[in-house]
Amino acid sequence: MTTKSVTRRSLLCGAMAGVACSAVGSFAAAGSSNQTADPKRWKTAVGLNGFESVRSYGYRMDLEEVLDFVRVCGFDGVELVDWPEPYPQTQEKALAVQRLYDRFGLEIMTLQGRGMDGNCGSAEKASRQRYLKHLKHQVDLLNGWGSKFIALWSGGPVGPGSEEYLKWTAQTWAELTEYAQQYGMYVTTEPEPVMATHTFELLRKLVDWIDSPHFYVTFDPSHSTIMGDGDPMNFLREFRGRVGHVHFTDTDGTRRGETGTSKHLTLGDGKLDLLSLLSELKAQGYNKWIMLDLWRLPDIYRGAYVGKKRLDAMLDTLFEA
Repeated sequence: MTTKSVTRRSLLCGAMAGVACSAVGSFAAAGSSNQTADPKRWKTAVGLNGFESVRSYGYRMDLEEVLDFVRVCGFDGVELVDWPEPYPQTQEKALAVQRLYDRFGLEIMTLQGRGMDGNCGSAEKASRQRYLKHLKHQVDLLNGWGSKFIALWSGGPVGPGSEEYLKWTAQTWAELTEYAQQYGMYVTTEPEPVMATHTFELLRKLVDWIDSPHFYVTFDPSHSTIMGDGDPMNFLREFRGRVGHVHFTDTDGTRRGETGTSKHLTLGDGKLDLLSLLSELKAQGYNKWIMLDLWRLPDIYRGAYVGKKRLDAMLDTLFEA
């Protein structure tokens, strides 16, 4: 596979060209975005997982050019992933990371929690403790960066063994949630159809087993479409008041391959009524971030730029004066 180098100039030009032919106006009657119209308006972020994922298409990304693009798009922050380097292990390196994002005027809103060793759902206590050691360090990092929560994924088997795996996961995450609570932080997890949390019933059991007001679920419309019998609104109704994070994306309701995870699409390119989903979140009192999830988008820069414009138009409608 040929590696394609993406420069700041080429990505900006490509994104602008994509916007020129997009139907931004279809999402709102209002015209320009006014992000200061309502102090309760949600901040917006983008996940670096998307920029990491396009390496599979042969692109070589430069982090600082990506961050400059994110700044130009008008995002308030980013969700970190351990790319292009592992999460910092020393205070000095953590401060260097903070200075980098400060330079671009971007908040680190959270990171994708990674157990570099061990497993949250292992029946072996030693394995769960190794996992916890890494995750507690990541909570420490986030606290130092002024972040309010950590985002997690369960992994684990789909089908036989899922419930047993999640029982052990509940013990692990209950301890992590208590640890995060000391900083005034909370924990959230994103269910996926390729993980142990692949049904509403199993996710509900996990939430009930942890039984903490500081533990929440993440809403991703693409996963929720598959898990919710074709309607992501079913997830919002099932977990009303328990949404602590949003990975916002459009979808056509399919997977990546027969057994792959849910397909993510640029906002407006799929089949979802995105404005209705945001309206329901607002009606439920959601007051946190909206993160644009660009996982495996071949034209990721169009996805980020067009997605941000379309998201802003919807937020103008929701929070208009």
